Formats: sequence, structure tokens, C-alpha cells
Amino acid sequence: MASLSTLYPSLKNGEGKGCTIMKKIIVFLALLIPGICLYAQPTFKAGWNNYQTGTIVREYTYSYTYADSFRLYLTDSADIFITPDSMVTEAVCHHVKDNAVYKTVNYFNAKKQVAKTEEYKDDNLQQTYEWKYDDKGRKIYYLEDNKLNGNSYKKNYDYAADKKTGEGVVTESSYFNGKIEFYTKSYYDKNFIKTKEVRLNDNNKDIIHVETYVYGDNGKVKERSVYFPEFKVTKKFEEPGGLLLPKCFQVLPMGVKERINLHTRVSFMKKFMASKASLIFDKDCSEFEYKFISGNYCEITVASTKMNNAKKVTFRYKEKV
Repeated sequence: MASLSTLYPSLKNGEGKGCTIMKKIIVFLALLIPGICLYAQPTFKAGWNNYQTGTIVREYTYSYTYADSFRLYLTDSADIFITPDSMVTEAVCHHVKDNAVYKTVNYFNAKKQVAKTEEYKDDNLQQTYEWKYDDKGRKIYYLEDNKLNGNSYKKNYDYAADKKTGEGVVTESSYFNGKIEFYTKSYYDKNFIKTKEVRLNDNNKDIIHVETYVYGDNGKVKERSVYFPEFKVTKKFEEPGGLLLPKCFQVLPMGVKERINLHTRVSFMKKFMASKASLIFDKDCSEFEYKFISGNYCEITVASTKMNNAKKVTFRYKEKV
């Protein structure tokens, strides 16, 4: 499922008897026009083409603080328009900080894998991304084309098995503006968990570094060891994310009986977060992400990270057109 969007209606009051009548007309039109727009505009424009809209996902992202109660501050909002066959999506994001509109268009192949992405700022194309896959659904090609500075990044992927260990090996060839930069060999165990990465220079022979990984109980990397053969030195780096407990990252049912109303989402979220305070303020979870789902139409994600002390809550609401 893709998603993201927001609406901001407003009215202006008048004075006097004539204005009172006009005010009633304005109020009537204000109530009527959103309904007209909903049914008169069942399409969205992506690139040069128009597409029929099957679903719209409204997404609102807030930062939050807590003193005696939760307070929410809108940071971003977006609408994601989805075709009935889910082959094309367009996310229209309204950024509060720079008052700009950003659009991300995704095109999918028959296996519902993303084949192309276009990024726009105020209708101006900024970047494009392309992917190709083999018959097994594995990525074999990636292209990133920056329309602002003309730079392009390309990667080709080849798949094989290590004859000694039986591990899967993915070889990545990386190009910058058409010229080879380096090669990377990534090794995966039978569960397709990455165990090692070997970076080679542009001759595909000399090793730049070898990186190995140790995972925590939550499946995240908790330690990286990097060996530099030129200097015969190994450096170790701790990754705090790998030390976090699995209970700090959960997908849970919403657990509420009332029908959630899109227009009363803020008051609802405050009450809902208060009811989940034991999770949000669990001292064992310095970082967390809890996703609460209600059927297939509503989703609330509450997250906190140590980086910049970021605390955010995201409300997603799916509408059938």
C-alpha cells in the first residue's frame, strides 16, 4: 500500500443583511464544493499522463511533546493517489518548513515491484530512478539520474554462490556518469542475511576494505568490523540499534471500538497515545516504533529515535474513491 495527503478548507465572514444571505450561500458552496471535487476529479496527473484514482491515502506527520498531556505539532502532510490496479501511485507532500509541494510518482511492473520513480518539486522534475529485475524477481539494474546537476549513478547486480561456503554472493558494479567507480561483493547466508561485504577498486581486484556484521536479538546490526588490508588495521563500530529489545518494535491492533473520523484525528490521537503511555514511556526502549492498525483503512505509527531526539506520530487514513 502506498499513501499520503491533506486538505485545508476556510471561510470568510461578512456583515449586514445582504452579507448574511451571501454568507449562507458561501457556507452552502463550501460544503458542496468538496463533494463536487471528490466526484468530478477521479483522476490524477503523473508525468505527462492522467490516471484514474482508486484509493487516496491521507497522511499527517506530527512531532509530539508530553508534559501533563500530549501535544501535537504538524510537520508534514501528504496525499497518495493510487490507481485501481495499484500500478501507479503519486504522493503529494506538503512540507510545512519551506511551504513547497513535493511529488513522488512510482510506476510498478507486473510483479508489483517498483520499476521507476520520479521526484518533483512544485511540478519541476528533480530526479528519476529506475530498476530492472530478472525472472526470479531479483534486482539486476539501478539508475539514478539527477536532473538538476546532470549527474547519474548506475549499478548492475550479478548473483552467484560461493563454492567454498555455499553463501550467496551479490556483485555490484557502480558507475558515476558512465565511468566505473568500484565493485562490491556482498555475502549472504541461507536466510539471506548479509554477513560480509568486500569493496574492491575499479580494477575489480584490489581490496579497499572488508566489512563483517554481528546482529542483535532484534535482527538489527549491533557491531560492524571493518578491515583495511592496505594498513592491516581492523576497526570496530557499535551500532546502538542492534542492542534494542524486540519489544520496542511492534505491529499491534488499534484496539478501539469507535469509528475513527479523519476530521477529529488530532483529539483522537491524543487520547489514543495516552492509552498507550505504558508502551511509549517504557524505560527499556530508548528508541521505539509501534504501528497500530485498524482494519485496512487506518494506521497510527508512534516512533522515537535518539538522533536529534526525534519524536513523531504519523496518522494514515485510506479512502476509496
